[in-house]
Order: sequence, then structure tokens, then C-alpha cells
Amino acid sequence: MTAIQKGVIVYLLIFPYCLWGQKVSGTSDPVLISVGKDRVAGKPGLTYLEVSLKDENSDKTLEAWEKAVIHFKIKNLGKGPSQNLYISAYTANDGEIKGIMYPDPVKVDSLLPGQTREVSMPVEGSLQLTAGIATVAIDIREEFEFDADQIEVNLLTAAFIPPKLAITNYIIETDPPGSNTRVLATLKLVVENKGEGTAADTRLDFFLPPTAKQMDPPVFVLNTLKPGETRSVNFRFYLDATRLQEEVPIRAVVIERHQKYGQDVKLKLRPNTRSARN
Repeated sequence: MTAIQKGVIVYLLIFPYCLWGQKVSGTSDPVLISVGKDRVAGKPGLTYLEVSLKDENSDKTLEAWEKAVIHFKIKNLGKGPSQNLYISAYTANDGEIKGIMYPDPVKVDSLLPGQTREVSMPVEGSLQLTAGIATVAIDIREEFEFDADQIEVNLLTAAFIPPKLAITNYIIETDPPGSNTRVLATLKLVVENKGEGTAADTRLDFFLPPTAKQMDPPVFVLNTLKPGETRSVNFRFYLDATRLQEEVPIRAVVIERHQKYGQDVKLKLRPNTRSARN
């Protein structure tokens, strides 16, 4: 492609109106196109359709440690085949927005006249992501050509806000001892996100003393906890029936994706005695 053939597609995620250009059908948001290409007989004429973005929580905002994918289609409207296409992405306004990670360039095989190819370009926010509006530029370059077509995606970004996980309201309840030497006990507690950020990949691990024997697996996967959200957990294990008046030291560790905003506590409880931890 020559410099005159360079085209720009602007996909607006944040402005609901059109300033100029042509709207592409098949998308949930306005797509504006400005194409200044001289179509040459026998040469490929590439066009780009159905540009869309999908992020993990579907709020059209890229957050720290969130993954998103920009989808679009390439169609050859010309009379000749395209060369191999090399597609790469970068932040055009990286002086303003930092912390977006991109994959290595993607290769798309040649397109015959009339052929369409779907392309997915993943992007990811790092812990250093800054808040604002990122201009994500996707270059589509034909093999042996110097100039590239370009798709621009204006993407809202949000800086990292830390969560704060806490273990609260715990109690050990036991069944009646009966004639057995072991008694079934249940540690009941609540995990709460007291921070202002979302805790992703949350997990709770229990470590029992030698005098206790686990019944349930000691790992509970809690997944995502939004600010103010709680999870109730019941962990069952066995106690020696002759030691029900003694304290039971149980270590409980709650962690999240960054392993920095959780809590590691040692619970010392007598059975059937409630404790609250703020």
C-alpha cells in the first residue's frame, strides 16, 4: 500500500455520535470510517468490518489485570489476492496512558478476492495501568509493503484500586460427642472485601493443628469479591472428643491475585464459642 492508500478506522467506545464518516453495520457501537484509498485494478482492496471490543466484565473499560479482545473482520474487495498480513497493536498516546500490554504481531495468510477473515487482538491492563482514554492503534501491513492500514480504538482505562480482604465472624461448632472418640466440627467464618477495589482470584486456605483431622479439602476458591462483598465458608474437620474444652489453633489465609491484599490469621477458638474480628 502507498501512503495515499492509507486508511483509518476509528471505533468509538465512549462517544455515541458520529462526527464524520461511514457507520459500519453489525456492531453495537458506532464505527466511523475514513478511507482514502486509490483502488488499483488487479490490486487487493481491503476493508474492515464489525469492529467490536469485549472485556471480562463487559463494562467497556479496561482495568488493571483485566483482559480484553478487539475483534474485527478483514475483507478483500479487490480483484487480486492480498499478500500475507502482519497485524500489530500499540498505544498511540502512550505519553498519556501507560500500562497496556499487547501480544506479538499476528500473521494472517493471504486473502483471495471476496474472502473474509476474522481477527482477534487481545489487550491486557497491567498493575501500572493509568486512568484515561487510550488510543489503541492496530496496524495492518501487507508483506513487502511499507505503509499500513490502521484501526484506532478509543478505550476507557481505569487505574488499579487495591482490595482489602478480611476474615470475620468465625466460630467452631461441634456435633454431640456421643460414644465416638472423634467429633465432627465445623469452622464457620466470613470473608469480606473491605477495600475499594475488586479482589480477583480469591482463595482461602486452612491449616489444621496435629490434633485435628480434615474432612473437607482445606482450599476454598472464592473467585471475585467486589468492594463490600462477602463469602460465607464452612470448613469441616474432626476433633478429639476428649479435648473439646481446649483451644483449637487454626491458621486461615485468604489471598487474591496479587497476593498482597489478603490476610493471614491464626484463629484460637474453643468449640461453640463465637469470636468476631473487625
